[in-house]
Amino acid sequence: MLQNKTKLLLMLAILFCAGWMVAAWSAGDPGLGEERVADNEDQIQKQMLELIKKISEQRHQEGIVRRFNQGKGLGCFDADFRVSENLPDNLRKGLFSQPGLHKAMVRFANASEMDDREKDLRGMSVKVFGVAGKSLWGDDGAQDFVLNSYPALFAADPEDFLDFVKATEQDRVWWYFFNPLNSHLQSLWVLYKARKKHASPFDLQYWSTTPYRLGLEKTAAVKYSVKSCSTYQSSASGNVHENHLRDAMQKHLQNAPVCFDFMVQLQTDPETMPIEDAQVIWDEEESPFQKVATLTIQNQDFTRGQSVSDCEKLSFNPWQSLAEHQPLGGINRVRKHIYAQMSEFRNRTNEQRFVSVSTNSN
Repeated sequence: MLQNKTKLLLMLAILFCAGWMVAAWSAGDPGLGEERVADNEDQIQKQMLELIKKISEQRHQEGIVRRFNQGKGLGCFDADFRVSENLPDNLRKGLFSQPGLHKAMVRFANASEMDDREKDLRGMSVKVFGVAGKSLWGDDGAQDFVLNSYPALFAADPEDFLDFVKATEQDRVWWYFFNPLNSHLQSLWVLYKARKKHASPFDLQYWSTTPYRLGLEKTAAVKYSVKSCSTYQSSASGNVHENHLRDAMQKHLQNAPVCFDFMVQLQTDPETMPIEDAQVIWDEEESPFQKVATLTIQNQDFTRGQSVSDCEKLSFNPWQSLAEHQPLGGINRVRKHIYAQMSEFRNRTNEQRFVSVSTNSN
């Protein structure tokens, strides 16, 4: 009798282990280009949108409503985006499938500071026009790229970012980093390394920080980077003031055109180069960036009142994209509707305030 019970327990143990192994195998380690969507992601997105809208209303009770991130625009520029010739077959996808020239618009901004003298990340957003094909969101004919001056985001995933937004709304950002029950010390370390003083946005390298498809194959993913290739470099010395980055860009254009190499980095290992963790920097020794296009900005007056106003009305969304460059990962997934709805909210509110001011002044 005892022997039969032992056999039964052994069989149950084997069945349990087999079931666990099947479940583990079905969950498995992620493959190349593979996304893992959290069950509560839609709810996180809704909470985040509500809080960001509330914070924006609190911050900007008068005047223009600025972007939640990259709020201080440093300038918008007409640019040329030239896709390189003789790219290898594995890179000739989507926008990069045919060599040639596209017109583009580029916006530079401070991530959080209104004073250019302060340490900060700098943002670079690119809108390429004349793009053949259907867009995943927005208007056909344009492709957007959103980049930062550091290769990792301080928030690994949407849940992390929601924690940060909650702390911001409560005016307790420090709690996001040091909450003993749910600290984000890695986020603090990323921001410590990322925030710097800069001589000019034209001299920097920028990264997408989040991954994207390359082509329609589900196993091909890349990150983007844009690196200065200008012959002219701005001096770190000189008249440094709260708007000195605009002055530096203007001086650069008066001396020489601005040049950037536009590059992609292929995901080669889903473990060390994850899709769902935006805090992880993909190793360039394992997979170097490869140039696919050149971005050029010629001398132009970007400081006129109308130019500045038009610049702030512009919206950039990584989902303004061909399917061949589909955004990947949780951060990108929640960006789609948050960026779109916040852009609509911001422009609608600013238009109402402008009309109200104009009516009252007549």
